[in-house]
Amino acid sequence: MINKELPPRFVFNNEVINKKKLQRLMSLTFHNYGVTKSSLIADKVKNLTFHYATMSGISLSIEDLRVPFRKRGLIGMTSDEVDITEENYKSGNITTVERFQKVIDIWNNANNSLKEDVLTYFRESDPLNSLYIMAFSGARGNISQVRQLVGMRGLMADPQGQIIDLPIKSNFREGLKVTEYIISSYGARKGLVDTALRTADSGYLTRRLVDVAQDIIVREEDCLTQEGLSLDDLFKKYKTDSTFKEKLIGRLLLKSVTGQINNETKSWVANTEIDNSVATIFLNLGLKELDVRSPLTCNALRSICRKCYGWHLSYSKIVDLGEAVGILAAQSIGEPGTQLTMRTFHTGGVFSGDLTKQIRAPFSGTVSYQLYLPNRIVRTIHGEKGFSLVEKVKLKIENNRSTYCSVDIPSNALLLVNNGQKVYPNQVLAEIKKDANLILEEERSDIFTELSGEVFFQNIKVAENLDGDNAIKKISTSTGLVWVLNGTRWVFPGSVDLCIKVGQKFRKNDTIADQKIVNNYSGVVKFEKDFLNEGIRVVNSSMLLENGLISEVKGQNDILKITTSAGEKVFKLNIKNKELLKHGQTIATLVDDSYKTETGGVLYYSTAHPKTKKKRKTKKLFTGFLYWIPEETHQLDQAELENLKIKDGSYVKKDTPLLPNVVSQISGIAYIDVTTSELVIKPGELYQLSDDIEVFDKTNRFVNPGEVIFHKTTDIFIQKFCYVEFLKFSGRRYMLLRPVIKYKIPHDKGFLMQHRFFPNDNNRGTAFRTVKRIFYKEGERIKSNSGGVDLLKTFIVLEIKDQNPGLDAYVEYLATGINTINLNHKLKIELVETLKLNDNILNNVKGENSLYVNYLIHQNQYINRHTVIAKLEILGQSGGTLVGIDKTNTSVAILVLKESDLKSFVYNGTDTNEQLVVQQGDLVRVGTSLTTSLRSKYAGQVYKITENLIYIRLGRPYLISEGTVLRAGNKSLVEKSDLLATLVYDKLKTVDIVQGLPKVEEILEARKIKNGCLLSPHEGKAFKKENSIEILTPTDSIIKIDISAQVKVNFDNGKWVNFLEPLTDGPISPHDKLEILFNYYQLTNPVHVACKKSFKHLQLFLVSEVQRTYFSQGVQIADKHIEIIVKQMTSKVRVYYGGDTTLLPGEILDINQAEMLTKAALTANEEPPVYRPMLLGLTKASLNSDSFISAASFQETTRVLTEAAIEGKKDWLNGLKENVIIGRLIPAGTGFNCFENLKKTGKDKFVNLRIRPSKDDKLKSFILEARSE
Repeated sequence: MINKELPPRFVFNNEVINKKKLQRLMSLTFHNYGVTKSSLIADKVKNLTFHYATMSGISLSIEDLRVPFRKRGLIGMTSDEVDITEENYKSGNITTVERFQKVIDIWNNANNSLKEDVLTYFRESDPLNSLYIMAFSGARGNISQVRQLVGMRGLMADPQGQIIDLPIKSNFREGLKVTEYIISSYGARKGLVDTALRTADSGYLTRRLVDVAQDIIVREEDCLTQEGLSLDDLFKKYKTDSTFKEKLIGRLLLKSVTGQINNETKSWVANTEIDNSVATIFLNLGLKELDVRSPLTCNALRSICRKCYGWHLSYSKIVDLGEAVGILAAQSIGEPGTQLTMRTFHTGGVFSGDLTKQIRAPFSGTVSYQLYLPNRIVRTIHGEKGFSLVEKVKLKIENNRSTYCSVDIPSNALLLVNNGQKVYPNQVLAEIKKDANLILEEERSDIFTELSGEVFFQNIKVAENLDGDNAIKKISTSTGLVWVLNGTRWVFPGSVDLCIKVGQKFRKNDTIADQKIVNNYSGVVKFEKDFLNEGIRVVNSSMLLENGLISEVKGQNDILKITTSAGEKVFKLNIKNKELLKHGQTIATLVDDSYKTETGGVLYYSTAHPKTKKKRKTKKLFTGFLYWIPEETHQLDQAELENLKIKDGSYVKKDTPLLPNVVSQISGIAYIDVTTSELVIKPGELYQLSDDIEVFDKTNRFVNPGEVIFHKTTDIFIQKFCYVEFLKFSGRRYMLLRPVIKYKIPHDKGFLMQHRFFPNDNNRGTAFRTVKRIFYKEGERIKSNSGGVDLLKTFIVLEIKDQNPGLDAYVEYLATGINTINLNHKLKIELVETLKLNDNILNNVKGENSLYVNYLIHQNQYINRHTVIAKLEILGQSGGTLVGIDKTNTSVAILVLKESDLKSFVYNGTDTNEQLVVQQGDLVRVGTSLTTSLRSKYAGQVYKITENLIYIRLGRPYLISEGTVLRAGNKSLVEKSDLLATLVYDKLKTVDIVQGLPKVEEILEARKIKNGCLLSPHEGKAFKKENSIEILTPTDSIIKIDISAQVKVNFDNGKWVNFLEPLTDGPISPHDKLEILFNYYQLTNPVHVACKKSFKHLQLFLVSEVQRTYFSQGVQIADKHIEIIVKQMTSKVRVYYGGDTTLLPGEILDINQAEMLTKAALTANEEPPVYRPMLLGLTKASLNSDSFISAASFQETTRVLTEAAIEGKKDWLNGLKENVIIGRLIPAGTGFNCFENLKKTGKDKFVNLRIRPSKDDKLKSFILEARSE
């Protein structure tokens, strides 16, 4: 049915038409037959497919998921390969980084191999499998999903993006194990989250693109430009993935082209459209010079002309006037952004992707090749050695049957086999880097020891550098091995003395080390049975309270009774027996009710008038009197306050009910304070003051007997010492005379306490002192209702003299009498030196060894200072040999070699055929020859050689590379999991899946790049100095670039480097590139020409970068769309010096405007302005738009409108956005040119809108011509 519609020249294809072939078919039909017939064919294809879709159904059952038979064997082989890699790592042949990379690549290759098996199986054994049909017709699913269903899930990434080297071997058909499920959820969750977040990012990118390009409309027929893009610009300046045809079809020729076809000269004039046939001819001609027009080089102001834009891609004809190509470009770039994010994680976060392309042997055989030039031997990322080829090599593999195959290996590849080497099937012969856009970044990986022992360096040269904190950092300047030889590490405090020497053997329970316990103070020795916890006490001095006896009371404080000449004083003890005391600690409190009040009240220290009284800052003890004004205070809540039956100012008798279950303790006047919700009962005599009575002094104060408070009519005589308080109740004034209770504080020095001291000398270390303390401030209201308060208390306080800093005060109850019933004790305070075991010993020694205390003195023996009281002996719980000591200021670490750390090999020492090839002390790896016929099964050090035995001390080698930071020193002792070294290596940073959209955004927003590479500012010979790079130019001038010493360069000293060639690793910063370009072109060109040339170079770079990012995701976008956006980003210059023009420094101009001003200034013999090109990101370009309405509607509305108002800007309404905002017809499509040439005929007449006749005819002819086509 379809074939009837196709022209005869089409070849009949009898094959399954999948998605891609259907696209191609529709494209050919459209270009050959136009819209009508294409739509007819599309209709018929639709009817055909729907018809057959209803006749057959497709279902997916569990039986359709067929797991390839080879899977089990492949997983087994891969696991064996991983085990070999692990053994290589343990043997010290590869570093931990190389091991990790190798394991990942092994599993990745296995995964890809299994995927191929799945596809082969379906293709050959079950082509009508539902899963296969769905995935490969393009209807549903992709290869990655099929692989996970019936192959293996493969490697996953963790939340930080690091690949986990534990692969998921199961597929969804078999079901995941618990561990696999947990690892699997990492990547799957990351996929979901990233998809959700990046969809919003894609929409925002589209908005910014539209904003920056919305005013680009095709306004002119031809801008008459003389500039265009050459083949070099399109293909050679920057690597492109697009084909010759993709780059040229749809463009117009800038200059005429001639060529020979079948011995005939054929020419194509300027402005010829390049269609498929013309592009094919040009490709076959192999033209070396060809210039085409491009939006980048269009001279039209604020627009693009038809000729420079070329074809409208939706109907493959030259674009119409009035077409809004800016918005078309923005949407073309923005729309695939969503695909970029969605496509990223449709595979469920599974890692896929190789950094290198591998060439493998098709069968087993012998390799032969010829190298004509010297090639460097390099180490691959897997730790294998290979040749870095500087030439192409033809590699030949021949097997036993004389079957051979040859493989071409390109230059810059890594050749991994030697000439004449035998290879097995599928062995990797060479590796080719897939993408040149690989950026190296510095990474670090820590190496932790997996056993405790002694560190030895083998073939390592150490250099010392200063790091950022000026600390010394040890760095390896060569590749070598860090060995950790087995041993048990014991750590003791620095104060212990070792009892054994290096090389000495010891048995279980032998003394390894001891520590002398020495006293600093003389005295009597007392020690407990549990020395390890209690320690030894040396009693330096003691004090016995002779006239005091202690009675113990169960559950309460003990009672101390002191007998004096004045009688017996009773104290409550605040301390317990065998307690340690501090200086100034309260020992006991006197039981005394002399200063106890019945209720609360107010305390005063003196009776002076408040106005003359000085405030006492501290509660200083003094002799004299305390003045107590009693009162009773009750705190009320809101409900109690409202329901209170007692009135303010009423008299309350003792035992009057105030609240439920609360009665008054005293009689007095009720005073209710509403602000603090308090009821205060104040005893005293209340006098009402009439309004005509005037009191001279209304201050609340103390008054003495005989004082008269004068009034005009009445005198009040004070009968006894009291306190006058003036109050108001219900608006009336009252005077209350309150009673005052006086408490006398006697002037004494306490009471006599009889002490007996040991030893009986004048230098007494302790003493008891009596102290009286008042706990309330003067004028403080003490709220207490029942029980009252103690205004003053007497204490016994301990004083310890300062000259004994190492001594502690220790309480001891000394028993008196023989009767054990109701036994009394005397209070004894001892100044003791407590000698306890160092906590470090307890923590570090108890686990591995036992402790024994050897006492050298007796209980209660008197000793002098610095006597060795005891020796603490550390006993080994197991036997061994001391092989290492590591002493520091604070600790002593020893290394003990046990029998289990040694392995022995038997050899015949008398046999002349079996000769030793190792010596004592040699470091040997697994497989190293010990004798001419014996190889070592273990890695380690040759510890001892006897007549017929070789002893190997077990160990573990760790391979480190050049530049590794060493964290442990040679011959240092390390514990398991200690940090040995930090590998510093270059990691390949790829333009991977996750970077799709952010990368596009980074380019289009012209973000400044951190750690970018240095570009060569001029061609010439490059030389690396200590802190700089010097370039010797062809004119013998030297350009110096300062760099830090750690930066690695990409060139050999004296090598020729081209202009803009990267000198160091890292991404290229477009801002730096533009600056270098301008500085270079400015040397030989006027400023406006230098700007244009710089911009053109940068534009091609930006287009190439965006294209590469999209292309890596399988998204194809026409160059012209990206060119339009990039042109908007590279169209402004910043003025640095105005010259003779009116321009100001810092002003931003359009490049065309700047060029006109420059040319005008030069023509008038005036000084032109100085300016530099600017690269603006999308956001900045939108905000710097000529239209302030458009800019204000995008971002920072207030700032944009304020600046526009201050500068008096005019908006000429050229773009679409500003016209939409103010409600006018947009100047695109049918509205194109409708606002040009407005003619005002008068105030009251309409504005006449008309199109110029000359253009009217042109427009009609264009539209009719387009329609007829």
